[in-house]
Formats: sequence, structure tokens, C-alpha cells
Amino acid sequence: MKTKIFYFTGTGNSLSVARDIVNKLEDAELVSIPAVIDGNIEANAPVIGIVFPVYMWGMPNMVADFVQKLKISSDQYIFAVTTCAGQPGETLVQLQKMLQKKGTELHAGFAVRETANTIQEDNIFIKMAMLIERNSKITKSGKERLSEMVEVITNKRKHEPETSSALLNKFGNFVYGMGMSRINTMGKFWADEKCSMCLNCQKICPSNNIEVMSDKPHWNQNCEFCQACVQWCPKEAVHIKNEDPKRRYHNPEIKVNDIMIR
Repeated sequence: MKTKIFYFTGTGNSLSVARDIVNKLEDAELVSIPAVIDGNIEANAPVIGIVFPVYMWGMPNMVADFVQKLKISSDQYIFAVTTCAGQPGETLVQLQKMLQKKGTELHAGFAVRETANTIQEDNIFIKMAMLIERNSKITKSGKERLSEMVEVITNKRKHEPETSSALLNKFGNFVYGMGMSRINTMGKFWADEKCSMCLNCQKICPSNNIEVMSDKPHWNQNCEFCQACVQWCPKEAVHIKNEDPKRRYHNPEIKVNDIMIR
């Protein structure tokens, strides 16, 4: 195997991008990060990719944990792709620093624009970021940049980690530092009377955070805040505080069974 791409996804955007890249490469494999996070993570391929969404202008907690555990060497080519609805902030720089501490580097880092996957209304931080980034949003999707990314990866070229403006990076780092430390308990999820107990929410949860209590799904305090449970509910029975029902979304190219591969 020449390339192994590890991915983390909630509503399917990052999986869709990772799958597109794999389909363009020779002898490549996709690996779900939640499926291997508790094991011995061997990066046994010459080329390693990491594809994941931007959370609060930084890396999801599980992705950061994965990189910490990843066994990797300096002679492997490493690339990453982040998906975001606005700007990546210093997400890829964060990853670069983590890899440098492991004696290697991020050789290529791309940020691509995909549909927002949160169902919550925009909070004050999102509104402030929108003002800062209003003239500099990332506009190209993973499909629009696919050929470019594949060319760089195939030829093992250097591509500096893509970031946002200095101002947004500073703002994003502040929000990330404040928010991610509390993200496990930020989500106030519940299921209403439409719940059919299909337990899709439990099956797709990357952190096994959902259990059944009193014949209803119950959310514990180990949440990654991927919102897969909300967005993949076939009855739209799962809810979260401050939601906008118009924002129900999951990637149209991905099926719920794809997300269940943990």
C-alpha cells in the first residue's frame, strides 16, 4: 500500500473529500480515526494523509489525540486536508506543530470549503469571525481543488499549511483555547417523541457517548460535538439547544452506513 488516509467525519464532508482523493490515487486505503483511536496506530505506508473538519478554528479533540498516538517516521510524506464552512484559522499550523514534536512535519496542508454541518444558530463568536473574514473566505470546495491536491500528493511536493489572516488566526486561537476545553459538555442533546429507537445516533457516535436509558437515547459527557447524531436522525427527533431547524444537513454523497464504520 502506497497511501493510507485517516479521516474523521460527522456529517460526511471530510469522508467525501477523503474518498475522492483515494479514488484518484494508486493503491490507497481509507481508515476511520474513531475505528483505530483506542488501538495501536501504525502508519505503515510511505504516504500518510489526515482529513478532518475544522472545529472552532482548530483540530477536533479526537484528531489531536490520534496524532499524539500515531506512530510515524520522518521519511514518510504527510499531507492533511481540513474542511470548513468559512476559514481554517491555524488548524493546519496546529497539526504541523504536533508533527514537529514527533520529529517529522506536515509536507502539504490544504483547507477546502464545504457546507456548514452545525445545526445551531450562529453565536457571537461566529458572527464576529464572519465580519473579520467577510472579504477572505475560502471559496473552493474539495472537488474543485481535487486535481490540484492529487498532483501535489502524487509528486510529494511541499505545500505550506493554509491559514487565515493574522487577525482571524489570533481570534480563532482564542476561541479554540476557550471552547475546546469545554466541548465535551457543551452539547445539550435530547430526543423527542418522534424517536423510533433505531439507535442510529448511538451507532454513529465516534466517541461512544450515547447510551439507552428509560427507552430513550441519553448523552453522556464525552462528546466530540460532531453533531452526527442530530444530522443523521431519520426522524429528525434529535435536538440540541439553540438549533436552527433549517440547518439539517448531511453530505449527499455519503450514506449513514458509511458513518457507522468505526
